[in-house]
Amino acid sequence: MALLGAVALGSSIATAGGEALSGVRIDQLQPASPESPFFRAEGPHNPAAEGVEFAAGLTFEYGKGVLKENVYDVDGSHSTTTLVSSAVLGRLGASITPIHWLAFDVSLPFALSESGSTTAQPVGGFQPPAGTGPGVGDLRMGAHFRVIDKESFGLLLGARVWAPFGSQATYLSDHTARAEIDLGVAGDVGRALYGCTASLAPGFFVGRAGDRIAASCAGHLKLGAVVSLGVEPAVEVVTYPRVELAAGAASSKALGVLVEPLVAARFRFGGFRLGAAAGPGFGGGMGSAEVRALVNLAYVGLGKPPKPVAPPPSDRDVDGIPDDLDACPDEAGPPNSNPQLNGCPTHDRDGDGIRDDVDACPDQPGIPYPDAKGNGCPDSDNDGLPDPVDQCVNEPGPPPTGCPKHARLATGGFKIDPAIDFGGGDKLTAVGRTSLEEVAATLRANPKILQVSIAIGTKGAKAPLNDKRAQEILTILRGGNLDSARYEVVLQSDLRAGLVQVLVRAK
Repeated sequence: MALLGAVALGSSIATAGGEALSGVRIDQLQPASPESPFFRAEGPHNPAAEGVEFAAGLTFEYGKGVLKENVYDVDGSHSTTTLVSSAVLGRLGASITPIHWLAFDVSLPFALSESGSTTAQPVGGFQPPAGTGPGVGDLRMGAHFRVIDKESFGLLLGARVWAPFGSQATYLSDHTARAEIDLGVAGDVGRALYGCTASLAPGFFVGRAGDRIAASCAGHLKLGAVVSLGVEPAVEVVTYPRVELAAGAASSKALGVLVEPLVAARFRFGGFRLGAAAGPGFGGGMGSAEVRALVNLAYVGLGKPPKPVAPPPSDRDVDGIPDDLDACPDEAGPPNSNPQLNGCPTHDRDGDGIRDDVDACPDQPGIPYPDAKGNGCPDSDNDGLPDPVDQCVNEPGPPPTGCPKHARLATGGFKIDPAIDFGGGDKLTAVGRTSLEEVAATLRANPKILQVSIAIGTKGAKAPLNDKRAQEILTILRGGNLDSARYEVVLQSDLRAGLVQVLVRAK
């Protein structure tokens, strides 16, 4: 608005040009209502949750003194001719929004009645409308993108083009294509509605008659669900031909400023919209009415309304378990907890993930176990059986006893039943191998056992066979992931050949 006000200071400055071009606006009102449509079916819509948005409207307006022309004489004086003293105009518009961020619109202005001078102006001026009958302007088509889509602030960018087929030059029907770039903002904040649209025709910068820079705003206060009242100021700087009577004077252009501060009312009845506005015009440029009044009737279809969302169930302690299923609705339990907790806190003193009321060892971290006697208790030998139900706490073994089948710890060594014996060969039997693996497992579970010494009897056996037997035992022990410092294999000459004994050395 400030920029346009600055341009207004030079509204009477003529610029050199060639032949005058026909075409000038007499429908300056372009309100930027935050709801579409008001006086035109274009602008930010309230987006629908689903489906296609559409709008259609019909506007009638009365303008007094809407088209005047100044003729400049040789001595610099000028006279004013009112080409159209009064006019009743109409505008049919529609828009469609197939997806929430893209809208297309179309509008067609037409005249129902006009009156004014029928005297032709000199070369370079406008011809008055032909008679007082109806006339049709150019079809206007636009596309706009909703860049920001929020209730409190929406941003639209787009453009509009003119299809030159109308019957009246005063509606820009000069059979030359035209275009404008649009920028719109709008929002709904509490009881207030606001919106602004700025338009720019590139031809304005080359002095093309009828092209403009314009802005219009709307500010409304909702008095209820049906009625809103507000103001719709509009300002425009438009190029028009300047008529010179001086001999040999070249045709020139001038800038006209149009300002229309209108007051407006809007009524909503379901999808229907009824609007009315009126106010004076200032500036004196072509198309600026002394008085303008408008009435608009439109319908807006907003697609399918959003589906109602059921409120979430009450959860006072915010633990994810609804109050009606929560045994402790005011005491938060762990999220996604076992249904057996019923939304109650765990109270897990030892931090093993097993709540104290079902933990058989609440002060010692342990493992879960189906038997209540051992649930949550430590498993010293890591055989999957907690200590209270493990009959061999320090010797890994299978359930139900948790004891090794063949190799049991004894004073100073292991008691192995049956004894590990190579017999006459260099390979252990399956039972012998299992016994030796149990020795390795017990060694892993008991860090206090410093070392095991495995003696192989060599009495009466040849050295190559003894070496193979020693290698067999080393292979089994290495497969048990033991530190090599924790075991040794010795050949014992006073022990029967092939017999194996295991001795331990504790810390």
